[in-house]
Amino acid sequence: MSSILGRHLLLIIVILGLLACEQTPANYAQAQHQATERLAAAYGQVSEPSAAPIIQYDQGFFVPPIEDYRPPLTSWSEHWVEFQLAGQGVRQALTDLLMPYHVSVRLLDDIDPLTPLSMNFAGTVEQALQQIALLTGFAIDSSERLLSVRRFEMAEFDVAFMAGATNFFLGEDARASRGQPGQMFGTVINNESPQYLNFTSESLSVWDDLRAAIQVLLSSDGTMVINQSSTSVLVKDYPQHVEQIRAYLLQQNQRLTRQVAVDVQVIDVTFNDRQQAGIDWDLVYQSSAAGQVVNFASQMLSPIQPGSPASALSVSQQSGRLAGSQAIIRALSQQGVVEVSSHPRIVSLNNQIAKIVLEDNATYLASAGTNATANVGSSDILIPGVVTTGFELYVLPKVANAQVVMQLSTSLSDLVAIDQISSGDNTIQTPHTNRKKFFMKAMVADGETLLISGLKNSKRQWREQRGFASWLLGGQREAYHQHSETVLLLTPRILPAAAVL
Repeated sequence: MSSILGRHLLLIIVILGLLACEQTPANYAQAQHQATERLAAAYGQVSEPSAAPIIQYDQGFFVPPIEDYRPPLTSWSEHWVEFQLAGQGVRQALTDLLMPYHVSVRLLDDIDPLTPLSMNFAGTVEQALQQIALLTGFAIDSSERLLSVRRFEMAEFDVAFMAGATNFFLGEDARASRGQPGQMFGTVINNESPQYLNFTSESLSVWDDLRAAIQVLLSSDGTMVINQSSTSVLVKDYPQHVEQIRAYLLQQNQRLTRQVAVDVQVIDVTFNDRQQAGIDWDLVYQSSAAGQVVNFASQMLSPIQPGSPASALSVSQQSGRLAGSQAIIRALSQQGVVEVSSHPRIVSLNNQIAKIVLEDNATYLASAGTNATANVGSSDILIPGVVTTGFELYVLPKVANAQVVMQLSTSLSDLVAIDQISSGDNTIQTPHTNRKKFFMKAMVADGETLLISGLKNSKRQWREQRGFASWLLGGQREAYHQHSETVLLLTPRILPAAAVL
């Protein structure tokens, strides 16, 4: 029975195999057609490159960093040694260490040769000498055949400053009086207040300050000599104290050599509206706020009123050398005619005062008279005078991180007119000037612009019209008022410092 079932099962398997063979060509044709359609659809799609490719190619050269190569001090300094010391004297220890290399040992400055040494060491000879110097506090100098051990180390340092001292006086003098006698003009009336504000330094000497600071770092046995002619400092002291002085002078040189460049722009704004007496700062802010370059310092306290005195704002430089100040000039041009009267640049070292003066001298007839001599006759005497006007700026910058603290003293003067005064046959000229002064301290970020305003001018002119009809009636005279304001823009920039020492 089982054999019959086996034969039937085998027959069924053979029949199914024959049926599968008959359907294979049709299945292959259908699969090939589907694969062709999928390939055509894939070729029809546009491939988009990835935003950030995994592999990037650079045509530049790649140079691995090179380690600093320091040649050995001597031919024997790189030899490997291993030793153990337990209270051995310093002379004997150094002699035993250097005997294989035929190097003599010399102890100077009354060093006790029995100074004990205790250490376990494995390394080069140079490293061993450094370890001994660290344990004993001695200064060790080595050459090919001699090793010198000193109690004191002598070093010379260069100071990045010029010889001499600086004296300056900014502001008003407390001894100024309200009335001063003149030579030929009687009494000069001075309506200034007896109050004063100044900033002075009788003797700003870097060398005196260095001497006082180094004295603090010296030990009781140390000495120093400051040589202003060569701008150097010579120090003799224990090695650890000399190292402290070296670090201090390096820090001071970095501070002294920092430079600040201040771009100055003096801008005169003549208003188009005769009724406008000062700059409308709200309009300036609205005109410049689109570029987000103006930061009004007083905005946090109260709105800036038009024509408010001594207003201040900072301007962030976006691009270019004068991007921030140019934005202010464009905003001011909407209120009147803008004229940049002067644009100097002043460069100063950190904590050192600098001065810039742009002056114009005008001569006038200060005095006129007649000198009569007996039996000779008379002669006319004309004494000229000189009136000086212009721009004067004193600046004392201090670099603090990315900020610049500036002590400013500025004077702006303008020659309005030269009038004539007659008395009998004599005529003299009297100059009429406008002078504006301010004395202030301000902190401005590097590259930002400090704006100082409130320096107003007012001119009154008379215009006469004389026609035929108006001549019979005496003519027509009209008063013409012209208002203007002087704006000062200061842009400090911290210049990169070079390496010193």
